[in-house]
Formats: sequence, structure tokens, C-alpha cells
Amino acid sequence: MHGEQRGPYTIRHIDHLLNSGLIREEAMYWREGMEQWAPVTDLVRLRRPERRWRRMAVGGAVALVVGVLLLLFGPAVVDGWREIYQHEFTPRAAYWRSRDVVRTQGLPRHAVVTFKPRAQTEVRLGEGEATVILQAMRSGSGEVVDAAWRVRLRFDAESREWSALECRELELEVVQEETSAAK
Repeated sequence: MHGEQRGPYTIRHIDHLLNSGLIREEAMYWREGMEQWAPVTDLVRLRRPERRWRRMAVGGAVALVVGVLLLLFGPAVVDGWREIYQHEFTPRAAYWRSRDVVRTQGLPRHAVVTFKPRAQTEVRLGEGEATVILQAMRSGSGEVVDAAWRVRLRFDAESREWSALECRELELEVVQEETSAAK
């Protein structure tokens, strides 16, 4: 070790010395019965040190990709889940369920809709039914327009499911009159 002859060492100890960097791979060993010195790598295997930076870089890259995907698709996934899985008879549940009805029944093919906040939505609950006036921005065919829908829903208390009774796109003047009349 470091130009000096040392020992005796066990194989396990030599393995530790070599793989922890205390002796170099050019270090030689000799034991009784050998004619000449041999490299310690003939006795124990040199394990390459794990490259932490590589693992950290891969982990960072994966985290970055997951973060970007969550930023891009996370809100849409959460909104989609809220629209589909509503099992209560509340204004909030009627709002989310009516959004799904508009997406599935009230939009032309290939149209995209961005709903206005729930605070700008009117929800009226009655005997096992709800009427929801949704306002949104609708795009399709290269144009973006203000749009609104009246969605009537029925709530089955036994199965705890909403079903659509009506989904009709409204003229914006009608929406203005209906929301002001409700106040």
C-alpha cells in the first residue's frame, strides 16, 4: 500500500480497500504458494462507483417531464373527473354534471369549450331536478364566441346519479334576461 508491503489481509478486507478507493486497482498481492505478485483485481472484482450525478440527472429529468405533463393535462383531468363523478344533490354537483352534459351533448363536433367560473353560473334546484345556466367561450371552425347553455338535470336519489333531461344552447340576450330575472 503506497509503495509499502503490508498485510496480511482477508479477501473481504482487500475488497473493501479496493472498492472504497483506499488502494488503487494497480495494487499487487501475494500469498504463500504464489510464484509472483498479482494484481488485486485478480482476487476481487472492482465495482465501479455508482454515478450519483447520473441518477440525479435522470430523476430530475423524469420529475421535469411529470411536472410539465401535470401542468398541461392536470387541470383537464381533474375537471373531467369532477364532471363525471357527481353523486350528491347539491348546486355544486349539478354545476359539474351539467358541464359534462354540455361537452357530450351540447357541442358541435370538434368544438372546444372553456367554461366561465362557477360564480358566474346560475343553478336552481327543485324537486329532484336542477336547471343550470352555463356560460363559456366556445371555439371551433377558427372562431371564438361567447356561448351559453340551459341544462336540465334529474337526480335519482336511489342510485345517486344525475341524468340529462335537456341541453339547449341559448342566445346571449336570453341568458342576460334569465340571470337578471333570477336576482
